[in-house]
Amino acid sequence: MAISPDGRYLAVAHVLSRYQVPTTQLDRGWMNTNAVTVIDTDEPDKPHPVLLDDPDAGAANPWGVSFSGDGGKLFVTHAGTHELSVIDFPALLERMKREGRSNEPVSERLGFLHGLRTRIALPLNGPRAVDSDGKNVYVAGYFSDSLAEVSLKDACKSRAIPLNVQFRPSREKLGERYFNDASHCFQGWQSCATCHPDGRVDGLNWDLLNDGMGNPKNTRTMFLSHRTSPVMTLGVRASAEVAVTAGFVHIQFLEPSSELAECVNAYLKNMKEVPSPFLVAHTPSKQQTGGEGCAQCHAPGVERGSLSESARRGREVFKTAGCVRCHPHPYFTTKELVATGTATGLDEGKSVLVPSLVEVWRTAPYLHDGRAKTIREAITTCNPGDIRGKTSSLNNRELEDLINYVQSL
Repeated sequence: MAISPDGRYLAVAHVLSRYQVPTTQLDRGWMNTNAVTVIDTDEPDKPHPVLLDDPDAGAANPWGVSFSGDGGKLFVTHAGTHELSVIDFPALLERMKREGRSNEPVSERLGFLHGLRTRIALPLNGPRAVDSDGKNVYVAGYFSDSLAEVSLKDACKSRAIPLNVQFRPSREKLGERYFNDASHCFQGWQSCATCHPDGRVDGLNWDLLNDGMGNPKNTRTMFLSHRTSPVMTLGVRASAEVAVTAGFVHIQFLEPSSELAECVNAYLKNMKEVPSPFLVAHTPSKQQTGGEGCAQCHAPGVERGSLSESARRGREVFKTAGCVRCHPHPYFTTKELVATGTATGLDEGKSVLVPSLVEVWRTAPYLHDGRAKTIREAITTCNPGDIRGKTSSLNNRELEDLINYVQSL
């Protein structure tokens, strides 16, 4: 986000997800559109989202936002399509004032920026940070280890500025690049990272077609997915490798090359855990690298804190309440399909894949349809009959200890 030089306007880059419809197509932003929202600080409760996409060309994963020093230009980088938008900001404000209609919100209008925006292809990969000195705009390429200089006076021509000519990305780094690259998607509407930022979750329910239509499910994290097959909520993919290829075909609408799929799988297989903020950071735990699972969650270079006193008590509650039966160490899942009684609608009576609890602190909401906003809800109000652990008899302190332990995983 960025504030205008006069302090009046705040511009925020973000994705607008159309998760209310089945994922049958991408055309005209059917699944995801990409926007910059302008907020007048005099009227902060009236945000004005403006789509950055063209009707037949998505502008995936808007990232960096900046204003020119005089407030005349608004700059937005498109990290997924490797572009820069240069927007006439005063003209945008005037058009929003003139054309904004309550029955046709600006956020639904592709092409709203026609005539106000110059869309520039950049000679780098993964543009994120952006700034301007008044004469040129400078953009940093996250995956190409380079900069781009765009002239504001010379028809917005750009040139590449390499920062490391010897730079050669590993297969894992190439996989991360491809995962964030919307050029591997029909019309550039989205990348894998659109729904899985950092390989994790967007917190939304999507109606994917791998298990029928009309039964949306919450996005699952890809962390540890290659170690906890099968995958998908109903276990419809035999492995994460199969799911990665299917994702490109049925969600990106692209047939991936073997090189593309192999590199993405290498990236996902080697993602490192982000230690929970609920751990006690100043007393790091001993790194455990003896087994495959421990090496992944306690990897060299990943400094983990230790459990708090409450979480230590919660670890015992985790055992006595029976949670450990479905969520054993090291992945905190049995990798099995279990009849939890939570499936409803078209999925009623079906078994659900036991999710890993590793990094559960960052993957709310919970359960396969996201009905539980918090871990407390997941283990209490959304656990009728103690079908997923005997939690109904726990007192408040035991519940709090259990939650603190789970959030520390």
